[in-house]
Amino acid sequence: MPRRFSLAGLVTVPLLLALGGCLSGPRELKYLDDADLAHYRDVATRIVDLTEDDATRNERSRRGEMAAEPRRLSQPGEQKIWDLSLQETMKLGLKNSEIIRESGTFLSPNNRLLANPEFTASVFNPAIQETNVQFGQRGVDAASADFDATFSSSMTWGGSQRVLRNQNFTIPAGEVFDEDTGRFRASLSKITGAGTQFSLSHNWDYLQNDAKNANQVEFLSSFFGTAQAPTLGLQMRHPLLAGAGTEYTRIAGPRLGRFGGATSIVGVNQGVMISRINNDISLSDFEAAIRNLVKDIEDLYWDLHLAYRVYHTQKVALDSAEQTWRMVQGDPRRPAAEKAQSRDNYFEIKGRTEGARSDLYSAESRLRRLVGLPVNDGRIIRPSDEPITARYSPDWKGSLVDALTRRVELRRQKWAIKSLQFQLTAAGSLTRPQFDVVAGYNVNGYGDDLFGQSKRVNRSAYGTLADGNFNSWEAGLQFSMPLGMRTARAQVRNLELRLAKARKALDEQEIEISHELAAAFQSLDRAWATAQIGFNRRKAASESVRAYQAEYENGRTSADLLLRAQVSLAQAEIAYVSSLVDYNKAIAELEYRKGTSLAHNNVHLAEGPWNDQAAYRDALRRAEARSHGSQSKLLHAEPEPIVEPFEQEAPGQQAPAAPADPADPADPADPADPSAPTDEAIFETPGEPVTDSESAQN
Repeated sequence: MPRRFSLAGLVTVPLLLALGGCLSGPRELKYLDDADLAHYRDVATRIVDLTEDDATRNERSRRGEMAAEPRRLSQPGEQKIWDLSLQETMKLGLKNSEIIRESGTFLSPNNRLLANPEFTASVFNPAIQETNVQFGQRGVDAASADFDATFSSSMTWGGSQRVLRNQNFTIPAGEVFDEDTGRFRASLSKITGAGTQFSLSHNWDYLQNDAKNANQVEFLSSFFGTAQAPTLGLQMRHPLLAGAGTEYTRIAGPRLGRFGGATSIVGVNQGVMISRINNDISLSDFEAAIRNLVKDIEDLYWDLHLAYRVYHTQKVALDSAEQTWRMVQGDPRRPAAEKAQSRDNYFEIKGRTEGARSDLYSAESRLRRLVGLPVNDGRIIRPSDEPITARYSPDWKGSLVDALTRRVELRRQKWAIKSLQFQLTAAGSLTRPQFDVVAGYNVNGYGDDLFGQSKRVNRSAYGTLADGNFNSWEAGLQFSMPLGMRTARAQVRNLELRLAKARKALDEQEIEISHELAAAFQSLDRAWATAQIGFNRRKAASESVRAYQAEYENGRTSADLLLRAQVSLAQAEIAYVSSLVDYNKAIAELEYRKGTSLAHNNVHLAEGPWNDQAAYRDALRRAEARSHGSQSKLLHAEPEPIVEPFEQEAPGQQAPAAPADPADPADPADPADPSAPTDEAIFETPGEPVTDSESAQN
C-alpha cells in the first residue's frame, strides 16, 4: 500500500531546505590552482564609457583634422593668411551650424552644448517638433492621427471538458460534457472633424458540443452573433453639447478619442490647431537662434579685426621704441637715466606686443569655434572688410515700428496668446454637460457552416447574414455631468489667468523693446562721438610725435618727452580703432534690436525640399483647384484663417548718411576700395574751442 504524505509535510520540507541554505551561507570552493583576479572589481558602481559602433568610429575619423595643436605664442605654427569678408564668414558659419553654437556660453560651466545638448538649438528642432508624439507637445501629424481610421481584429479558439452535475439536453448527469468554442472579432472605427465617432464591426461566435441525440439537437455546431457582438453592426455617437463641433475638435482633439472623454483632465491642447501653433513657436525659436548666431559672428569678426589693428599698432610702436632706444644708446651726450628709460620703454612695449599677438590668436580661435572650423587648419583668418566710417543716422519712429513688428520675441508671444485663446474657447465647451446622440443598426447571421451549400434552412451562416432576416436597431440619447463642474470651471479660470498674464507680458515686452532700442540709439551716438574724438586725438598725437622727434634730434628736449609721445600715439591709435569697432558693433546692435539683423545681413530662412514627391503633386493639384474656383459671397472658410503669410523683408542697402563735414556733401566711397577717401574726409577736425558764452550767443 503506498504511503501518503500530508499537505503540510510537503510544504514544510522545501521551506526548511530554503531556510537552511540562507542560514548556512555560501560554501567555500577549493580549486587546484591559483586564479587570475585581474578582472575582479570590489565595487558595484563606477563611471564607465560606452563602446563605439562603426558609425561612431567613422564620425570620429572624419574629425581627425581637429587634432592639430592650437596656435599660441610658443607654437605659432603655419600662418597662411586667409582673407575673409564678413558675408563669407557668415555664410561659412551658417553652413556649419546644424547645431547652433552660442558665443556667450563658451568656457562657461553652463555651456548648454555640453551640459544639456538635448535643448540646444539646431536645424533639426522644427522637424523634431513637427514629428513629436509626446503628450502635450504633439506635432501636426500626431494630432491628425486622431482622425485616422482604426482597424482591429482577433480570433481565438477554446475548448473545455467538465462533468455535468445535472442533466443537460440528452447528456445525463455524471457524464463528461465536451465543448469547443471560437470567437472572431473585427472592427473599423473613425472619428470625423465634427467629433462624430463611427464604427463598423464584424463578429462571429462558434460553439460545438457532443450532444448525443442528434435527432433532438438541430445544430451540433453553429456560427452566430450576439446582442453584445452582432455579426455585422454599425454604431454612431455624436456629441451635442460638451466637445461638440469642429471648433472644439481642431483645438482640443476629439472628445471621444483615445483619452476616453476625460479632456477636462488632460487639457485642451491636443488638437491640430494647437500643434500647428507649436510648430510656429518652434520656428520662432529657430529664427531667434539664427539671429543670435549672426549677431555673434559679426561681433567676433570685428573683434578679430580690432585684434589685428591692435597688434599692428603695438608692432609699429615696438619698432619706434627700438629705434629710439638705439638712438639714445648711441648718443654719448645722453645720461644713463635716459638710456635706462628707453630700454625699459622698449621691453614694456614688447610685452604689450606679445600680449596683443596672444589676443589675436584667441580672437581667431573664438571665431573659428563659432563658424564651425577646426582649431587649426594651417591658415589664420584675417578680416578683409574695413569698418564703416560714415555716419549712420536712423529714424527713431521708423526703427520703433520695425522693432514692434519684426522682433521675433513679440511674434512668439502672440502665438502663445493665440494658443491660449483657442484653449479657453475649447475649455468653455467642457463646462456644459456631456449630451450625446447614439444610434446603431445590427444584422446577425446563424448557421452550421460559414459557407454551407446545403438547401437546409439556416445551414449557411453567411447565407442567413445576406438574407438580413435577423436584424436589430437602437437609437437614443445619453446624458452625464459631474455636479458642480468644478474641474472644468477650474480649467477655464486657469486659462483666463494665463491669458491675462500673457497679454500683460506682451505689453511689457513692447515697452522693454522700446527701451532696448533707445539704449541702442544712445550707444550708436556715443560710439560715433567717441570715434570722432579718437580720430582727432590720433591726429594730434601723430603731430606731437613728429614735433618731439624734431626737437630731440636738434637737442632741445629730452628722450622722456619723445618716449611719452610715442606711447601716447600708440594708445591713441588703439583707442581710435577700438571706437571704430565699437561703432560698427553699435550698428549691428541697433539692427538686432530692430529685429532686422537677418535681412540686414542678407540671411533668409526657407523650408528644405520634401522627400515625398507626392506632396508636391498634391499641393499642385490643390493649387489648380483653387485657381479654377469662383468666389461666392455665400461661402465662407471654416475654420476661418487666423494668420497671414509672413514674408521676410528683402535685403536692401542702407543709404549712407551725409558725411560729417558739411563742406563735402558727397557720399563716402567703400572703405575697402583703395581709391576710397581717408578718414580725414569722414571726420572733421574741430577748430579752436569756443567758450560757453560764445556758444550761447551762436
